[in-house]
Amino acid sequence: MGDSNKLETWGNETNMNFNPIIYQNILASPYFKSLYDKKTYHEIVDEIYNEVYNLEPFVKGTTASTAFCLLFKLWTQRLTVKQLEGLIDHTDSPYIRGVGFLYLRYVCAPKQLWDWLGPYIDDEEEIDMTHGTKPTKSTIGKLCRHLLTDIKFYGTMLPRIPVPIARDIEKKIADYDRESKGRGGGKGSDDRRSSGRERSTSRDGYRRRDDSRGSKYEKNRRRSRSRSPYSRERSRHNSRDGSRHDSRDRHRERRDRSASPRDEFDDYQKRSKQDDERRRDRYSDRSRDRSYDRSYRRRSRSRDYDRRR
Repeated sequence: MGDSNKLETWGNETNMNFNPIIYQNILASPYFKSLYDKKTYHEIVDEIYNEVYNLEPFVKGTTASTAFCLLFKLWTQRLTVKQLEGLIDHTDSPYIRGVGFLYLRYVCAPKQLWDWLGPYIDDEEEIDMTHGTKPTKSTIGKLCRHLLTDIKFYGTMLPRIPVPIARDIEKKIADYDRESKGRGGGKGSDDRRSSGRERSTSRDGYRRRDDSRGSKYEKNRRRSRSRSPYSRERSRHNSRDGSRHDSRDRHRERRDRSASPRDEFDDYQKRSKQDDERRRDRYSDRSRDRSYDRSYRRRSRSRDYDRRR
């Protein structure tokens, strides 16, 4: 494994920089002990997918949660850069992603935290942070902001970030928010995401395109409303008749344009009635033909059957 695929870590190599209480409770957890047979990265990821439903550190007092037991199990394998990228960009479960971000917050070198978590601070995928009948809901973006700016995480302590690095992270978040606000949260949000990881698209751009479509629709609707009743009736009639109008009909329509709307409407009804009668005649002819064909086929089958007998 090359050095480029090795994650630079810091702090306590034994307890993963965990608070002593949660570390001891993880080691004493029957669930953590049941993970002994899971030896591969993919087995643990599958376990997160099947068993993790929130990121709370504790359940029932100080009992270590499933999420934190699996988090420490991943630490025993010393994940590579590629494996961590697979976690935080996973498409199957936000909890797989959440465990990946927690892993980075606990062991990644502080100077690299912004490079890892910064591009995700506006990620809107939803995630439950706590369990219960009314779980605390959040998003991946809010989780990343919390991990970058807070020292506490739902009842446990996070590793302390050196003050100069913490100030630099806060400044970068403020700058990011200021620039995003200036751009309306649009295209510029994606400029920071040049690492090739999947990101959410700009909703403002979509809204602008939707508005432009709406304005064109309004123009066309106003244009159609401005047309005369006669022209609307004529276009509706022409769409049904197609090319059946001969030159005399078109000449008569042009000649009658100056007629009153009532006369135009009566004329339209008369033409429509004639068209309906022609269609009924054609339909009845086709019906007779089809009934004859069916009776002929029945007689033919009967004759064939008699010959076979």
